[in-house]
Amino acid sequence: MRIAVIDEAEATAQLDALAGLLMQSIEDGALVGFVLPFDAEQARSYWQGIFPSLVAGERLLICAYLEDNLVGTVQLYLSPEPNALHRAEVYMLLVHRDFRRQGIGSALMASLEDEARKRKRSLLLLDTAEGGASERLYRRMNWRQVGIVPHHSVDPFGKPKASIYFMKHLAP
Repeated sequence: MRIAVIDEAEATAQLDALAGLLMQSIEDGALVGFVLPFDAEQARSYWQGIFPSLVAGERLLICAYLEDNLVGTVQLYLSPEPNALHRAEVYMLLVHRDFRRQGIGSALMASLEDEARKRKRSLLLLDTAEGGASERLYRRMNWRQVGIVPHHSVDPFGKPKASIYFMKHLAP
């Protein structure tokens, strides 16, 4: 497996794979901000919408590849506020359904933590759906739960879901 931080040019080259991964995750019930129906045009539009923040250096797009095939991704948003330069947020950990439970999510998160350290980010924040596979992953990786918000969002099928907020302090 190869893990890489990709730039806008590589993200553009991988646009269809990224769109497919996002659509698949939503179809599987991932709580990532979208509801069904959700199509390829919407998925491509989402990814193209984050490209400016990649160029600006506000966001990192970290991807996992097996034999040059994109099998997972996660984003690290670097808080730009002057009083929050120590902080970053984790967005959209997605792993292809055929490759889940094989350590790809853990490898992506470990790489994300390394990238955060390189950028002097010592506090990471994220939220995830209560009861999902990602919740278990974050707990295994020593993330600390800081709260639960009932009925925070609806899942892709329209069912209300609670979100769990996690944080992690990174040692230098």
